[in-house]
Amino acid sequence: MRKLFLLLFTTLFLTSINAQEQNWIMQTRLLNVDAEDVQKFESAVAKKTKMYNSKEGTARWLTFRILTGPNANNYVRAQLETSWEMFDNVDTVGNAYWQKTVGPLHTAEGGQFWWRNNGVSYNPGTNDGPKKIRRIIFYNYKDSKRQDFWRFRQRVAKAMEASSFPGRMSVFYCASGCNGNWVQVRFHHDSFTGQAETNGEPLENYIAKYNEMYGNDSYEQDGDKMQESLMPDGMRVRHHEYLPELSSPWGSRGN
Repeated sequence: MRKLFLLLFTTLFLTSINAQEQNWIMQTRLLNVDAEDVQKFESAVAKKTKMYNSKEGTARWLTFRILTGPNANNYVRAQLETSWEMFDNVDTVGNAYWQKTVGPLHTAEGGQFWWRNNGVSYNPGTNDGPKKIRRIIFYNYKDSKRQDFWRFRQRVAKAMEASSFPGRMSVFYCASGCNGNWVQVRFHHDSFTGQAETNGEPLENYIAKYNEMYGNDSYEQDGDKMQESLMPDGMRVRHHEYLPELSSPWGSRGN
């Protein structure tokens, strides 16, 4: 009964904070590529994407190079859509071309669906296109502590908005393919220099705004509760590099 209550609470909570915006759904897979095949792989992916995924109405694919962690120098390929129904539209011709040209150059593993939680994400509204660097924090939280985890994430987004934080933050929840309650919080930066800049005064300003909005020392207290909500090894930090030549043309996609 308690598990059922927690499931209903989470469903209602996440639905209510996402009611005003369309959620993006992202399907991802890890592509392992041998070092000697990197150039041919990137060239083949770029060609396939231009041929089959560059026009309106076609599947939209994004490609990232993994920069850190055990999978560094491999790739993440992500299909980004606005509804589950879009994943029923299988591009058999494009897929066959991929298998013929790109297939021999990589091995794929994983396969996950993530949906963007707009209520705890933040976009400063600059609409200045894609950023080169993603700093991604992966979290895995306990069922019994989900309220502490999501409260902190919601308050962070509200404090960012109130302080006019200059950087974009996208929060995705794993809907399928993960063992546990995995979430990825994606920070968008033009460069590592840009990351350092947002981690300076803008970070201090939004923390100060957080404490102003929710009480003295609330950022530290809520942050501690969020950390306590995590499973063992429930926090991992990775950097990915967005590869525009290997991706569909950019639109208003919060990835």
